[in-house]
Amino acid sequence: MKSKTDQLDFDFSRNIDFQRNLDLDILNESIKNISEKRNNSLLLKHLRLLILELYICWSESESQFLCVSMSKRGYHSKSRYNPNKISSYMIRAIKLLQQKSLIEFFPGFFDSRTKKSRLSRIRASKLLVRNFENIKFLDSNNFNHSRREFILIYNKGQLVEYSDSYETNEASEVLKYYNNLISKNLIDIPDQDDKFLIRGDKKKIAISNFSSCSYSSDVNDPNNVILDGCWWNRLDLNLFFKIKNRLIINNKPTSHFSFLDYFGQYLTKISDTNIILKPKIFSSVLNFDQLCYLTMKCFRSKNNLSFFKSVLVEKEKYNLHEFSNTEIKNAVKILVLDNKSFEPFFYKKVNVTWDEFVSKCFFSLINKFKNVNMPIYLVRDKVYFPSNKESLILEKVEEVLFNLLDLKSLKIDCKKSFDFGFENKSLFARFITSDKKFTKRYLDNLKYMRTEKYL
Repeated sequence: MKSKTDQLDFDFSRNIDFQRNLDLDILNESIKNISEKRNNSLLLKHLRLLILELYICWSESESQFLCVSMSKRGYHSKSRYNPNKISSYMIRAIKLLQQKSLIEFFPGFFDSRTKKSRLSRIRASKLLVRNFENIKFLDSNNFNHSRREFILIYNKGQLVEYSDSYETNEASEVLKYYNNLISKNLIDIPDQDDKFLIRGDKKKIAISNFSSCSYSSDVNDPNNVILDGCWWNRLDLNLFFKIKNRLIINNKPTSHFSFLDYFGQYLTKISDTNIILKPKIFSSVLNFDQLCYLTMKCFRSKNNLSFFKSVLVEKEKYNLHEFSNTEIKNAVKILVLDNKSFEPFFYKKVNVTWDEFVSKCFFSLINKFKNVNMPIYLVRDKVYFPSNKESLILEKVEEVLFNLLDLKSLKIDCKKSFDFGFENKSLFARFITSDKKFTKRYLDNLKYMRTEKYL
């Protein structure tokens, strides 16, 4: 487990989710032969969650691990983030599955490389997988608990029990609508064979059908909100550049626009300067997205030296690994450091909360579409939507940006994702003749999500 390869595989894991729906019928067959104590309702409840999470984890990727706590401190049964009231009794359920050889168990340990304690990891054994393989379908509209909390409020990185207010209730209703919407639709990469993507830092991201969007903020700064929680929220810049034109909603032509096109206007709004940035190719080294991200990195750096050092260390992250250090330094100096209009922002002089602004824009957009049921997705700074809804999207985006940026006029540039032949062939013809484009994983996901209504 201490080898580099084993460590990377061990890192491909996610935490157990306490907010699942335990009333799903698919659990009955898996549970009935595990516990001899049928009258122990507490054990059965914990087993149902554990089996469901193992099934979801396995369906996301056979090599993915589930993180579980073997300490009583890891369970808070009275938390509002724990509607099933799962307690440390889960430890007993885990040990029972281990005794019956239904899971592979890897105990937690102190990681000398990262200087952090690691939770125990589990995943379904071959014996349990044989049971999972007989499950034909899990209704993706119903995998969350009816009282799932989508509002996550933190204090110093720890979830806190907040009090309900008009604002939190309103946000919760919007998030319930949106999560119901994404559970009925699919955003995917039709030519991606594996069930996971690999970021520039080598971390794996499972392409999950069980994503839930959350609304996260800090108790000390409740106005700065981040929308995240879904697999597409974990893409780094390097990976996003590779797939941004291949993301498809269901099996229909898909378009996207970028909030980064208004990064200059945003900087103008939060300062007393006039920033002019136009979304075009600035040099042979940096494209517009790279320029914006490196500019924000410079704003958050301590000084020129630390900024340059960090950029060169993270060349692959910013998709600059094909350029020499000298080429990168020259491009950054000309386009970022020598830009006089940026001086008021350099080195933490202004708190540039760009990610929070983008989340605020997207949340406003979701709110405007509550009665439309149109699938839209925020992926980094880009919003993906069905191409045939472009006029409606542009109308609402203009309303949002006019309101938040006090703009007098704007022109939104939309781009289309690769169409994979959607517009040129009948559904049947393109599916049977395009095996190199449409992978089995993608087609299975379409069936899984019951998107026949879109076919």
